[in-house]
Amino acid sequence: MRAWEQRKLSELLDYERPDKYIVESDNYSDAFDTPVLTANKAFILGYTNEARTYNEESIIFDDFTLDRKYVNFPYMLKSSAIKILKSKNGHNLRFLFELLNSTRFEILGHARHYISVVQNTGTLCPSIEEENRISHFLEEVDKLITLHQQEPFLYGNSVNGRVALC
Repeated sequence: MRAWEQRKLSELLDYERPDKYIVESDNYSDAFDTPVLTANKAFILGYTNEARTYNEESIIFDDFTLDRKYVNFPYMLKSSAIKILKSKNGHNLRFLFELLNSTRFEILGHARHYISVVQNTGTLCPSIEEENRISHFLEEVDKLITLHQQEPFLYGNSVNGRVALC
């Protein structure tokens, strides 16, 4: 195992402007299949039938708020303030997402942050093999958390595992 190396985020991530993937209409419907995303807490704004989806694993990054989400399914976007981030040189994107989440950035008011702040930020980075191991470990922890969050529904809502009827 080698020591973690200092890198700029621009060495680890590429970005793409979202212009090709922005919905033309905000007439969303649950009858449609393609989610329209935002990087904030709402995440899925609705569903569209427009067909210009982004189809690769990515991180959507709000250039103004610095909110971000890891996405591994086809989607479209609502806002041009979103940057689509992709892995460079075989780095593990899920690991890079967690790295972004653990990095503090200086917020410059209502400015576009990715180019001016984020991509120039330095961070420590392990080997790609170690990134993959860390990412796998975090995915397993996420599965356990999800399982434990579902337990009250799987076993009923009472202490003894029986569903209480009113």
